[in-house]
Amino acid sequence: MKNIQLPIILLGLICLNLKTKAQEQLSLQAAIDTALFNNLGIVISKNDAKISSNNLSRANAGMIPSLDLNAGSNYSNNKLTQEFSTGNEISKTGVATKSINGQLLLSWTLFDGTKMFATYKKLQTLKEMGELNVLYTTETLIAQVIHAYAEIVKQKILLTSTTNNLSLYEERVKLAETKLKIGKSARSELLQASIDLNVQKNNLVKLTSQIKNAKTVLNTLMMSSLNREFEVTDSLTLKEDLNLDEILMKLDASNTQLKLLQTLEKQRTHEIKEQKSHALPMIKLNAGYNFLNSSSTQGLFLINQSRGPLVGLSLNWNLYNGIQRKQVENTKLLRENVRLAYDETKVNLQATIISAWQANQDAILLAKLEKENYKLAAENLNIITQRFKLGEATTLELKDAQQLNEASISRLANSLFEAKNAETELLLMVGELNRN
Repeated sequence: MKNIQLPIILLGLICLNLKTKAQEQLSLQAAIDTALFNNLGIVISKNDAKISSNNLSRANAGMIPSLDLNAGSNYSNNKLTQEFSTGNEISKTGVATKSINGQLLLSWTLFDGTKMFATYKKLQTLKEMGELNVLYTTETLIAQVIHAYAEIVKQKILLTSTTNNLSLYEERVKLAETKLKIGKSARSELLQASIDLNVQKNNLVKLTSQIKNAKTVLNTLMMSSLNREFEVTDSLTLKEDLNLDEILMKLDASNTQLKLLQTLEKQRTHEIKEQKSHALPMIKLNAGYNFLNSSSTQGLFLINQSRGPLVGLSLNWNLYNGIQRKQVENTKLLRENVRLAYDETKVNLQATIISAWQANQDAILLAKLEKENYKLAAENLNIITQRFKLGEATTLELKDAQQLNEASISRLANSLFEAKNAETELLLMVGELNRN
């Protein structure tokens, strides 16, 4: 894909360099990698996805039999009184009775109206949704990092330009002072030059603060120290030939939001099958092994022992409960709502894509034009400055040239920023942001 690069500081166009102490150089890709590695939102979404993956099992769907072991032991010391039909009587105290029992029981649902199969498929869709949520969180984070990084680039362009132009304002003040001393200008010219210099200094303070705030935002996304200092090193690389028709064609298959809605619709379909299964009988196989041993020092039975296997089938069929049909209808309505949400989201995304694509193309064109305008404005400022020093240009002409220069670099920075943001939004909507 053809790219254009518009440098941050526009080397060759700006005469002076901003002198700063050496700082860490942070590229856009490094910022993205750091954010993806450290961001807690990604960790949370991955943990949620892992939970959904762990829940995907045939046991959770009810397909696997359950096996239980029950055991117990009892001891009692009672007073025993018994009367028999023969007329004999037993009356004893301190009669000790001991019993031990155990049971190994297997229960297996053989048929539940196919609910277990619908549940297993639903668990599969929930696992898929967990993975899509991780992807969506990742893509959103990347978009936020690019936006934050581009904001720093924009502010640095403006800061560099303001810093470099500051010397011209200072020189203008010195010239006005010299002219005032030799009587070639009025004091008002010096006052105006001083005011303009102070305005530039105020702008420099504001831009410095804005860069600090932008770096704080990026550090937050990267989960780095909020006081971490770095310098951006990338230029804003723009993709010049994004094709609108290709992007719209990729929407259905690539947009993560639409994929999530498609998966949610499948989940609702499986839930409908689960609800319908309640109208059918449930058949269970029960099997096990019982053991019972009891002994008593008195009574009819001194030892009572039984053991052996058991097997049987149980059937449960709810013929009517008054709510089953309504539950099916409600779940169908929920599925219909998902379909409607899908259609609505798709239309909104298409509109957003068209707007973002147009904004991207316009911003790229404006950036090219403003780059040329900046060259012209810089050349014009240089000529007017030289003429002003020779006394051939007025203060008003110099001020106009300075303002034209400042306005052109501001428009260029904003065009770069808007183009990159629109491009990022386009790639985000077609699921390609994570590949770049």
